Amino acid sequence: MGYTQRLRTKLKGQYGDDVPEPGTNKANEPPQRRESERQTKAVNGLNLVEIPKPKGLPVIGILHKIDFEYPLASLIEIIEPLGPICQFSIGGELFIFVASAELVTELCDESRFHKVVAAELDKLRYVVHDGLFTARNDERNWQVAHRILMPVFGTIKIRDMFPEMKDLAQQLCLKWARYGEEYVIDVTSDFTRLALDTIALCSMGYRFNSFHNGVVLHPFVHSMVRILKESSTQASLPHFVNSLRKRSQHRYEKDTAYMRGLCRKIIQERKQQKGSQFHDLLSALLDGRDPNTGEGLDDDSIIDNMITFLIAGHETTAGLLSFTFYYLLTNPRALEKARQEVDEVTGGEPITVQHLSKLPYLNAALKETLRLQPTAPGFILGSDKDEVIGGKYLIPANVSITVILSLLHQEKGVYGEDAAEFKPERMLDENFNKLPPNSWKPFGNGMRGCIGRAFATQEALLIIAMLLQNFVLEMADPAYELQIRETLTIKPENFKVKAKLRRGGNATDFQSELQSLGTQAKGVRSDSAVSMSSAQADKGDKKPLTILYGSNSGTCEASAYRLASDAALHGFYARKIAPMNAACNDLPKSEPVIILAASYDGSPSDNAVEFFEWLNKAEPESLKGVSYTVFGCGHRDWVATFQRIPILIDDLLEKAGADRFADRGLADAAVMDLFVELEKWTTDVVWPAISQNEGGRDDDGETRLINSLLKLEVSQPRQLRQYSQLVQATVTESRSLTTEAALGKKMHLDMKLPPGVSYHPGDHLLVLPVNPPRDVKRVLSRFHLAWDTVVRASGEQYAHIPVETSMTAHELLSSYFELSQPATPRDIRVLAAAATDQKTKHLLSNLATASYAEGIHENRVSLLDLLEEFADIPLAFGTFIALLPSLRLRTYSISSSPSWEPNHASLTFSILDEPPTRPRTKSFLGVASNYLANLTPGDLIHVATRPVKNIFQMPADVSKVPIIMVAAGAGVAPFRGFIQERATQQQNGTELAPAALFFGCRSSDDDLYHHELDYFEDSGVVQVFRAYSREEDAGSQPSTRKGYVQESLLAEKQAFLRLWNAGAKIYVCGGVRMASGVKEAVMKLVYMAEQDAASKSFTPQEWFKRFEKARYAAEIFAA
Repeated sequence: MGYTQRLRTKLKGQYGDDVPEPGTNKANEPPQRRESERQTKAVNGLNLVEIPKPKGLPVIGILHKIDFEYPLASLIEIIEPLGPICQFSIGGELFIFVASAELVTELCDESRFHKVVAAELDKLRYVVHDGLFTARNDERNWQVAHRILMPVFGTIKIRDMFPEMKDLAQQLCLKWARYGEEYVIDVTSDFTRLALDTIALCSMGYRFNSFHNGVVLHPFVHSMVRILKESSTQASLPHFVNSLRKRSQHRYEKDTAYMRGLCRKIIQERKQQKGSQFHDLLSALLDGRDPNTGEGLDDDSIIDNMITFLIAGHETTAGLLSFTFYYLLTNPRALEKARQEVDEVTGGEPITVQHLSKLPYLNAALKETLRLQPTAPGFILGSDKDEVIGGKYLIPANVSITVILSLLHQEKGVYGEDAAEFKPERMLDENFNKLPPNSWKPFGNGMRGCIGRAFATQEALLIIAMLLQNFVLEMADPAYELQIRETLTIKPENFKVKAKLRRGGNATDFQSELQSLGTQAKGVRSDSAVSMSSAQADKGDKKPLTILYGSNSGTCEASAYRLASDAALHGFYARKIAPMNAACNDLPKSEPVIILAASYDGSPSDNAVEFFEWLNKAEPESLKGVSYTVFGCGHRDWVATFQRIPILIDDLLEKAGADRFADRGLADAAVMDLFVELEKWTTDVVWPAISQNEGGRDDDGETRLINSLLKLEVSQPRQLRQYSQLVQATVTESRSLTTEAALGKKMHLDMKLPPGVSYHPGDHLLVLPVNPPRDVKRVLSRFHLAWDTVVRASGEQYAHIPVETSMTAHELLSSYFELSQPATPRDIRVLAAAATDQKTKHLLSNLATASYAEGIHENRVSLLDLLEEFADIPLAFGTFIALLPSLRLRTYSISSSPSWEPNHASLTFSILDEPPTRPRTKSFLGVASNYLANLTPGDLIHVATRPVKNIFQMPADVSKVPIIMVAAGAGVAPFRGFIQERATQQQNGTELAPAALFFGCRSSDDDLYHHELDYFEDSGVVQVFRAYSREEDAGSQPSTRKGYVQESLLAEKQAFLRLWNAGAKIYVCGGVRMASGVKEAVMKLVYMAEQDAASKSFTPQEWFKRFEKARYAAEIFAA
């Protein structure tokens, strides 16, 4: 630590090694010290108070109390009892220490105080001169470099560094996976390697490869470690002693020369690559110009800053990561909340830069760690003239004032009596924003604060999230107590962990998972054996197949039609595309059958129930001669029922004698894109197998798509007639439910249903949307078509496209296809094949393979986005249409009761309009929500009602069974229908059992149906408990609390238990995170209610399972 080692330096510099022993006569004390410690009574009319000081011994003062191996801890013990400010002198130099937010706020006024470079930083100037962190404020090179580099560390630039950060984080994960779960990991050592490699790769494109050389580190690293150690040593010794340490000084100079030489070599290599496009720190240093003066930096100054960032950019981050895992592992509740947040946000998918902004608890854990263990534990300030702070403390000119962050960050007046405890909740945005100014300063202050804060935060969030996502961690020694190693920064010492892969995986499988993210898909074959004319031949040239699907949401149905399109490229045509129910007693034996199936709460989809029951009753050998394969869709969050129906269908078909011609495929929506996985399965498994058995074409087919399999001609328009089950409803009302100040907009839509259409409270409404006009116009513009251009498609292999029918291009694009669906690798390969520019081909090939997950899928980059970005690709309009998936139905909960207003139904929905995630792309508009939002009274809308599962239906007798409803945001929709139904029955004379609605929203700005719910509450229909997550004075309103809805449940424990003990049924509707938190709260409350649970040694989860199926129903929708 600089401020402690400086004490020793000054003392020995004054007296040499013959330091007087304790008890020396005070008269021998230097007069400078006595002068500096005189109490000043009044200055400029202010009554000054002498700054408190500890009791010390003559000459050496408090030096005997300082443990120079752990100086920070001993200094804190000395300073803390003295209050927010203290001072002491050694060797005639006065030192002041400050540790309160009120005083630090004055010190952070840059018009009065500035950074002081001293101790180790001063010694490092031999190595890096006036680099960013060792420069004094008045040095010109620092000013120029600072202005040049500020843009490099902006948010967008840092986000662009994410792929390199992730690359290195994956290397760490692979290392831990390969070592095995019994290996003891030196956390701090590995995080130091990782942080150094990351700053090197991101800032200058250089790889130290610390995880590829075993225990052998790059020579640069050894030189840097020795330099840091030597700088600390020199700072602790008087000058004349340092001058005698010839060998150490020679080693110091040699290490400095090597580090600077390597940096100079990197610079020369970069200059030779001038034609390449680099956008990192080194590029900015080489090419940047000071916006104020037009000056650049010479090579020596560039080297100064390269080494500066390598040193400063890894030490503090490594410490932060190490301390964070220490606190998480010693606080199991916080660890589980952090892991749960990562799982919910990522859904098991590879972590992307977009995920990082959705991890508030993890971000709070990092802030809380930096509060308790600021890895740069202090910063030093000074003034060129006398100053008074706190209205009473004189700060003499040119005296160093050290801000002790460990004390500042644990000030009880700011953080409470539990300031020493690790509680990430106190650092969540709503709490963090209430902190007094300058009470949290781990990144320093003002223009001399840490320029790499955003870099370090992104890096730390990524690494911790990735480790929590993939490993179960535990301390190697459960009895370990935190020890701290102090150098330039602080880090945990001897902190060791063990790491076990989650989900029972092994290192080989884990490596395969990581590599699969960059697996190259098959390229376009230029030597296709099938000509364009044969690909466009009629179905007589192809063999038939049957495609069956089971789908409630329309996903499997859309996949079936896309699969039918692909079949034509492989020598087949879809003779039949139908729901599974249509194939009862009618599975063909003369052609292959491909079945796309999904599970819904462990049950078949509505249009597969009859087929499933038929299969269950099928006799052995009754399906002999049927050739089939199955593709299953699902989401791993529903662990108990994941892939249940696809697996059962596969097994039942085999037991009935059918022949499986290809292994079952699957897509996990938590980590995969369905269309991509379907395409991969059919390309790698289905078409090769089916071609071998049936004599189809064994080629990729993309090349034939270049010139389009569709023939388009002008004809007459036609009305939309795609889904026979849909009816036309008429919009009667459309209104906003939120104020202008609300963060997200939500709307209410009411419609009149045609005669004969019925539903029950809580049922679903299927909506066929129309694409946003903006996106339709984009397509028309890209292909130079007028909106009323009439087109006619031909080619029966495209079953999802209305062939032999004329319609306008506008109608075709508006009503038949998904324009915003992320492009698949196959789509991108087609673009690459069509491109005429070699650079474009290369870029697209990379996007279709190694960069697909992060560059396309995670950013939701559509085929249309790519065509706009690569405007020179001469793709035919017919090819574009053929690549698009068909427009699917969207499902909404009906937010009304038919008894409240007969023949009417209403929807409650959030409008999705998200900013673009890739340069040159447009904002992402939710297709259905924006379609609904733009409807006005009198408009027609195509809809169909669908019954909800029995478990989510209202109790048959509302007079006997109480209900508890829990919702967040638009999740209140089904419960509005429940409440309206109860109100109607109350008006008809029915005595209602009690009901409660726990409703969460951000604030009163988006408190949906507020007055309506108040009316029903006043009428005795329901009791409403609101939770505002972002409104400070929420608690001042009746039955309203600050926090999340699950917290409201726990706070209203008595009301909940009263209903539960009366036999209440619980209904939950909302997003995954909300539903998970609510279930956890309910389990605790139910366990509390059942008195004999504990005596039977059940956990809350085990006890809750006894009631869950009968008394707990949840509808969970995607975020």
